[in-house]
Amino acid sequence: MLAAARNYDVICLQMRNYLPQQEEPIKRETNRFIEGVKSVIMGEGSVKPRLDKFIPQIFNYRLLALKWISQQPDIDFGRLLDEAYPSLEGLRSNPKLRLLAENTLFAVRCNSRVMQAFIGDVNSEEFSQQLANVPVTTYEQFFGTLALSIPDQEAFQTIADFSHSSLYIEFILLAAILIDEENIDISEVAINELAFLIADAAQEYSAMATLMGILPVRQKSSSITGAPINSDDDQLLSNLGLSDFAKNF
Repeated sequence: MLAAARNYDVICLQMRNYLPQQEEPIKRETNRFIEGVKSVIMGEGSVKPRLDKFIPQIFNYRLLALKWISQQPDIDFGRLLDEAYPSLEGLRSNPKLRLLAENTLFAVRCNSRVMQAFIGDVNSEEFSQQLANVPVTTYEQFFGTLALSIPDQEAFQTIADFSHSSLYIEFILLAAILIDEENIDISEVAINELAFLIADAAQEYSAMATLMGILPVRQKSSSITGAPINSDDDQLLSNLGLSDFAKNF
């Protein structure tokens, strides 16, 4: 059942829903992030170039949001998707968002499958405790350190692609809800671009999870295109701590 699987790409979306109970400075950061999302989707021309520039801000805000949520005793990580799913499914009732709605739900299913395969039965309290020990870092610091610590370019690129596809999903889930609930006037071309971007991101997310050994190889699947890692690669990824990386991103 989808709602039973953990899903952490709804963090930014849920932070908007938790806005009334936030205090400064996180409330200010949440409002700033939401305005940034609106600016990206409402700009002229293709959305992707603006989104690519916004990726570091998604990473930085996601980490702040995860830390904040981990400190709220009344918020259960295991129920984040339960709470967010009705509004995502409700996108289907908006005719102009039909394709975007289907693709966002596809992305949620992909993410849930990966998280369920990797995290399994880790409970919300344990996950919150793990997050409490995660240092606050920026996008530049994280990937700069990662690049220096991983001499294998292919392994580094796998992590980067896995992370970036997740951040794409995070952004577009929130963008879709904002478009629907705030009646943001953007073109059909932009909406369709978001729909294709999140579908591509979901497929890449699953493919990278397969390469990292999180998901088993799925025969004859159009959603996962990468070849599986071999035993040597698996040991390399383990040595690099990719398991810990995937738990948090």
